[in-house]
Amino acid sequence: MHLHLPLLFNIFLWASSCYGAIYEIVADLPGTTFDFVVVGGGAGGAVVANRLTEEDFSVLVLEAGPSDRDLLSIEIPYLAGLLGNDPYSWNYSTTVQPGLNNKTTTFPRGHVLGGSTSINAMIYTRCSPEDYDRYANFTGDPGWSWESLKSYIFKVSPLKRSFYIHWYFLQNEKWVPPADGHNTTGQYDPAIHSLDGMNAVSLPGYPQPTDERVLRTTSELPDEFPFLLDINSGIPNGIGYMQATINGGKRSSSAVSYLGPDFINRANLHVLLGAQVTKVIQSDESELSFNVVEFSASSEGSTQLFNVTAAKEIILSAGAIGTPHILLNSGIGDAAELSEVGIQAIIDLPDVGKNLSDQPIIWNKWYVNDTNTWDDIFRNLTYRNELVTQWNETRTGPLVDTPFSHISWSRLPDDSPIFERFDDPAAGPNTPHLEIDIQNAWSIPASAIPDTGNFMSIATCVVSSASRGTVKLNSSDPLDPPLIDPAFLASEFDVFAMVEAVKSAKRFLSASAWEGYVLEAYGGLVNATTDEALEEYVRGNVGTAAHPVGTASMSPRFADYGVVDPDLLVKGVSGLRVVDASIFPFVPAGHIYALTPKIRNFVHCTKIGLDLRSTVVISESFTSATRSQTIDLPSVPSPCCVLVPFFCLISKCSIGLAMKTGWLQSS
Repeated sequence: MHLHLPLLFNIFLWASSCYGAIYEIVADLPGTTFDFVVVGGGAGGAVVANRLTEEDFSVLVLEAGPSDRDLLSIEIPYLAGLLGNDPYSWNYSTTVQPGLNNKTTTFPRGHVLGGSTSINAMIYTRCSPEDYDRYANFTGDPGWSWESLKSYIFKVSPLKRSFYIHWYFLQNEKWVPPADGHNTTGQYDPAIHSLDGMNAVSLPGYPQPTDERVLRTTSELPDEFPFLLDINSGIPNGIGYMQATINGGKRSSSAVSYLGPDFINRANLHVLLGAQVTKVIQSDESELSFNVVEFSASSEGSTQLFNVTAAKEIILSAGAIGTPHILLNSGIGDAAELSEVGIQAIIDLPDVGKNLSDQPIIWNKWYVNDTNTWDDIFRNLTYRNELVTQWNETRTGPLVDTPFSHISWSRLPDDSPIFERFDDPAAGPNTPHLEIDIQNAWSIPASAIPDTGNFMSIATCVVSSASRGTVKLNSSDPLDPPLIDPAFLASEFDVFAMVEAVKSAKRFLSASAWEGYVLEAYGGLVNATTDEALEEYVRGNVGTAAHPVGTASMSPRFADYGVVDPDLLVKGVSGLRVVDASIFPFVPAGHIYALTPKIRNFVHCTKIGLDLRSTVVISESFTSATRSQTIDLPSVPSPCCVLVPFFCLISKCSIGLAMKTGWLQSS
């Protein structure tokens, strides 16, 4: 049975009224020039807009999709299984994938305020410290290291607190109780979580009948599946309780956290919905400077093109697919490839759209001997309506959670034969290769659930993948969808790792805790008993974990490869910055939330320039890594002056913003 959406009369309805400065009509905007124009209202754009508008900047966010407000399909966590190909997704598909037996596969990306944080499975992970250290080593910028970033994720250090720099270390994460308020002792480590941040994170809020079996398995098979008290401890190998961006049983997307009622009414914050950016335009053809954004929007019954101007900077936050698509349509990319579709290159940056990295995933299913599963949520409309009513009235029941209860990470053994032919793609010896997620039901996506039977699912994912793909233009029409080629399983390493991941899932269920509960595998997994059969099963069932990165990759300053410098400014141009997952040169071994706290620091440290401008003591001169120019900074009274170089070290893009706005004068 295939589901046809919408199935619930009010799931896809949304309120017609606007919240604060959210606009649906271009003519309603207060003007056409803003200090900053942010392209995309997702994981990056919402944070940037929030942070900039804490200062005296006017900001316009251009979001291609509709509002996320009052959409039950988005707000109710468990209904994430119904999202992905609907009005709130771009409904992308990949090109033909040779590694998947020449099939195409869907490629969900959020087309709604909040971006993909409004349609994802809400799993919150910090990844391995080695992931961040690799970014720092690769770019030559220690500001991307785990030691630098964890100060934004964890608690404010006593040293920094004593200097009253609360705005600088304002935390990203806000730990909240689970929806059912149960005792969470032994399910996480409270010492490594913040209670004062922006983005709500919680443990599962409804007990699963599989919970006890999972814990028994960790006791029975501790070598391969040790219990992990906290999945975000920085030591990510083991199995623990899922942590998700859920607050009181409701999704906490970037739009909820950063563009919610507490912020959207700011007089200097403006969000335009239904505005699909087509390209960025040079402010002066004689200079490689960009300050105009062209976008398509509906007006008076037809689709028209409009321009807005960024007085200070354009910030692209359209994601790992949307950002390279915009850059290429703007003439920023591989000159030869642009010429093939009839676009004149303004700047030859061959790596735009290259290095697409994603994580392949399989939703493995087993029949179980238990009727207490959540399968009927996806196939029984009456039952789902009852649960939605319960959720609406009390914020209780199985819908308060992401579909997954536990998550496990592991590494391939060091003596795996694959390492005789391939280098280890993981960031370090403590970074996982594999992830498995436990679900008490038929897995998402829900489109092919059988009419009968009870299921459990284990998603297997290669989190340290080696395959690299591309995002290219389909034509010179900027409204045409791009050609997305993630090159799934192009690397033999990924094939080997996925086969081992499926074997690991089978071993997990071989524990006596599952005896009499698990009946048999479903579908092609039944006969996948040899490595050859498993490889065929893998190639026939892999899809996307929807964690694409790398298409506007960071590289060292002055490197002749990559797309942006470590401060996220596009190489070779001015006025244009990228703040989204496309900048990561390697896919992190987890779920991508790392950029959010870093953004807050990047943006707010522009305030340093404002504070320093009015401080006249002694002039200290040092070399700015942002533009390799010597800039004169007035010293500030001790002890803060000690911190100025540190601020600038880890906030290089902020120096650029400060110089752009005239706060710091180049000598």
